[in-house]
Amino acid sequence: MNDTVYKIAIAAFLHDIGKFAERAGGKREGSDNTPAFYVDPEFLNSNMDLYQPNYKGRYTHRHAVYTAAFIDHIEKLLPEKFNKGEWGLGDSFVNLAAGHHKPRTPMQWLVAIADRVSSGFDRDDFEKSYNIQSEISNYKKVRLVPVPEQLAIENSRNDFKYRYKLSELSPANIFPVLQSEAVPESNEEAENEYRKLFEGFIYSLEALSKGGHLNNIPLWLEHFDSLFMIYASHIPASTVGEDIPDVSLYDHSRMTAAIATALCRYHAETDTMETEKIKDYSINKFLLINGDFYGIQDFIFSEGGSTGKASAKLLRGRSFYISLFSELASYMICRALGLTSLSVILNAAGKFTILAHNAEDAGIKVKLAEERINDWLIEKFYGQASMGIACTQASCDDFVTGNFPNLWARLSASVDKKKYYKIDLNKYAGAVEGYLDKFNNDLSKKLCPFCGKRPSDPDIERDNQLKDEISACAVCRDQIFIGTNLVKKDRLAITCVDADIRGDKLKEPVYGKYQIAFTTRKLTGISKAEDLIKYWDISIAEDGTVAKDITAKFISGYVPKYRKEDEFDNRLLGGKKREEARLEMIDMITEGIPKTFNHIANKALNFTDRQDKFQGIEALGILKADVDNLGLLFACGLDEKRQTLSRLATLSRQMNNYFSIYIPYALKTADQFKDIYTVFAGGDDLFLIGPWNRIVDFAGILHDTFSSYICSNTDITISAGIAVCKPGEPVHAIAERAENALETSKSSGKNRVTLFSETSKWEDFESLNSIRNTLNKWLDAGKINKAMLYRLNEFILMAKESDRIISSSTCIRLEDMECLKWQSRLRYSIVRNTDKSVMDEVLESSLKWINCHKGALKMPLWHVLYEKR
Repeated sequence: MNDTVYKIAIAAFLHDIGKFAERAGGKREGSDNTPAFYVDPEFLNSNMDLYQPNYKGRYTHRHAVYTAAFIDHIEKLLPEKFNKGEWGLGDSFVNLAAGHHKPRTPMQWLVAIADRVSSGFDRDDFEKSYNIQSEISNYKKVRLVPVPEQLAIENSRNDFKYRYKLSELSPANIFPVLQSEAVPESNEEAENEYRKLFEGFIYSLEALSKGGHLNNIPLWLEHFDSLFMIYASHIPASTVGEDIPDVSLYDHSRMTAAIATALCRYHAETDTMETEKIKDYSINKFLLINGDFYGIQDFIFSEGGSTGKASAKLLRGRSFYISLFSELASYMICRALGLTSLSVILNAAGKFTILAHNAEDAGIKVKLAEERINDWLIEKFYGQASMGIACTQASCDDFVTGNFPNLWARLSASVDKKKYYKIDLNKYAGAVEGYLDKFNNDLSKKLCPFCGKRPSDPDIERDNQLKDEISACAVCRDQIFIGTNLVKKDRLAITCVDADIRGDKLKEPVYGKYQIAFTTRKLTGISKAEDLIKYWDISIAEDGTVAKDITAKFISGYVPKYRKEDEFDNRLLGGKKREEARLEMIDMITEGIPKTFNHIANKALNFTDRQDKFQGIEALGILKADVDNLGLLFACGLDEKRQTLSRLATLSRQMNNYFSIYIPYALKTADQFKDIYTVFAGGDDLFLIGPWNRIVDFAGILHDTFSSYICSNTDITISAGIAVCKPGEPVHAIAERAENALETSKSSGKNRVTLFSETSKWEDFESLNSIRNTLNKWLDAGKINKAMLYRLNEFILMAKESDRIISSSTCIRLEDMECLKWQSRLRYSIVRNTDKSVMDEVLESSLKWINCHKGALKMPLWHVLYEKR
C-alpha cells in the first residue's frame, strides 16, 4: 500500500491529540503539581504562528500546537518510519497532523477538510465561524454527553442530565452517570482527572512500542487505534461555544482519518491534488460501502447433523465465524482499495460500513471482492450464508449538517434493495457441481455427522483430530476447533494463508485467503512478525481491565466453565438419570473446562433440606432480545442539524458496547449468572442460554441495566423472548422457539417480554416477580399447598375466556358460560387449600392479580410450580 495513505491516515487520526495533551498539562502558577505533559513556553510561542490561525492579533486553538509538541515528544514511541522525511511525499508528519487549522499545502488541506466534514461543517460556515471560536473558560470540566439520551422518535431532546465520567473504557465505566457525579467541582480537579488518564495513555503507549510490531505499520495502527479507543472514548471532542459535547475525541479523530484517507486516494487517482480542488464540496469524492452478512441465525443454528457433545463448541465456533467473516471481508475490500483499517467506520453484528474514495475502478474492485467472498461462502455453505455489499456515492456536502440524513437514507435504501437478491441465481443456482465426487466411501462416516451437508474429510479422520468423533468435514472441524480454543486461549492471530504458522490452524482458511492461530499472552507459532494481519486480545478480565498492548476485540462473549466448587455440587450427582449417565457427568467436571448444556440445565435445580433431594426441573432457558426501532432511531432520532457521520459512529459504538462489553462481563462476575452462556451479544442483539430460572431472573436485570445505560430514555426500548427447553433438544429448535417468543413481544407492542407463551410490559414483569416471591413465601410457610397453585392456573384460563365472552358481540352458547363462575370457584378452592390465617389475603390478592395481569399471571405461577416440582 502507498506509504502516503498511511501518512495521511495516521496524521489525521492524531490531528486533535493535542486536546488530550493540553487538557492534561498546563502547569499552573503557584501549583506544585508536575503536569503529565508539559510544553515549554518557548516551544509554544515559537510554533504559534506555524500551527495557529491569527484573528485580530489573538491566537486560538492552542491544541494544534500541543499536537505538534505531543508528536515531537513521543517520536521514539512511534514507528521509526514516522520520523523519516522520505516517508510518503511532501509535508512532514508533524506538519500534517498539527497544521489543520492553518493549512498551507494541499496535503495539509486534506486533513483540514476531513476535520471540518467530520464535524458536519459546510465550507462557508467553517470559514466564517469555526476558526474564531474559542474554548469556554471551564472547558476542562466539560464531560461527554451520551448520544442515546438525546434520541427521540418525535421531538428531539435538549435537556441532558447525564454524562460519562472521564475514564478508561471498561465494563464498569461504560455507563453514564448523572451530571453532578461526572463533572468535577473545580478546574483543578478536572485537570487532575485528565492528567491521570493521560499518564495511563502514555504508559500504555510505551508498552505498545515494545510489542515488536513497530515495523508492521498496518498492525501497529490497529493496536494504536484500540489503545486510543480505550483512553479517548469518554473525552469530548468539542468544548467550544454552544456545541453539545456528545461526540468523543476518539470517534471524531477516527472519522477524520477515514475522510482524509478517502480524499487522499480520490485526488491522487484523479490527479487533482490541488488546494481548490480539495476544498470543493460538490464533487462525489466518496464511496460508502456497506456489507451485510445474511442468514446469521440460520447459520449459527443450522440443522442437518447430530451434533451431540459438540453442540456447544459448534455454537461458539459459528458465532465467532460471523465476526471473522465481517472483519476479514472489510479488510479484503480495504486492501483492494488501498485503504487502512481506519476506513472501516462501522462494524458490529455481521455488518460493516467502509468510507472509501469514488475512483473509476473502486466499484469494480468492490464487486470482485464481493464475488470472491460469495464464491467461497456458496462453495462451503451451499447458499446457507452469503454477503451483500452495496455502494453509495457521496460528496462533502452530503456529510454537512442538515444534508446527512438524505445520504443515510440513500445508503439504507441501497442496502435494503440488495437484500432482495442476496444470491446471484444466474451464477449459483442449480445443482452443486462435483458434490457427489467429493465423498469418500472408505471413511467410517461418509457424510459429516455434525452438519449433515458436507462430505467428511479424509485428512481429519486420518489425523483423528476430534476426540468424540473421528469423522467431520473441514468446515465443521474448523468450527469445533474455534469453539474449543475460544475458552482456552485469550489471543488470536490472523495471517495470510501462505504465512508460516506452526501448530493447529484452520483446514479451510476464511475466504481461501486468511488463516488464524490461537495463542496465549506470548505470541508463538508465527515465524515472522510482518506476516501478521491482525492480532487480537478477545478476553475481558474479571477486574474489568482490557488489553492495551495489542488490539482489544470484544467478540468472544462469555462461556461458563467449571469452577472448583462445581466438584462438590450435589445437584450434579442427583436426579433420575441412569447411573451410567450420572457417572459420565461427574467425570466431565474439570476446572476450567466449558460446561455442557446438560450441566447448565442441571444448575436450575434447587437445594432442599435433604442432601440428595432437589426441587425443580432440569431445563435450559433461552433468551433472545434486541432493541426496538433502532433503525428508525438511527435515521430520525436526532434533529437533522445534529445528524453527522461522527455522531452516528459514536452512537453505534456506544450501543454495541452494552451488548459486547457489559453483558459478558456481567455474566462473568455475578455469581448468580455465571452459568449463563452468550451465543452472541453485539450490535443490538442478544442470545443467551442458561439455567431456565437464572435466565428469567437475568431478564429483569437486562431491562434495568439497559434502561440505565440509555439514561432512562423511554424512546429507546428493548424486547425479549424466553423459551424453556430440555437440554437434549436440537439447537435449531430451541432457537426457533426463542425467536417466536421475541416476535410475540414485538407484535404485541414492543418494549415487552414473553415467557411461557404470555407477554407483559417490563414494568408489569417486575410486579409479576414480586408476585412470585409472595407465592413462594406462602408455599414455604405452609399457608397454601401446590394443589392451590395448580387450581389457580385453571382460574387464569377461565378468567381469560370470561373476558373474551363478555367482550364478544356474537351469540354465546350456554355451555361456554361455565368460565363465568371462575370467581366463585376461586373462593371455594382457597377455602379448601389455604390456611385460615391468610385466607382473606390470598383471596384478595388472587382476585387482584388475575384482574390486573390476566394470562400473564402464568409467568410467576409456572415459575413457582417448575421450581417446586
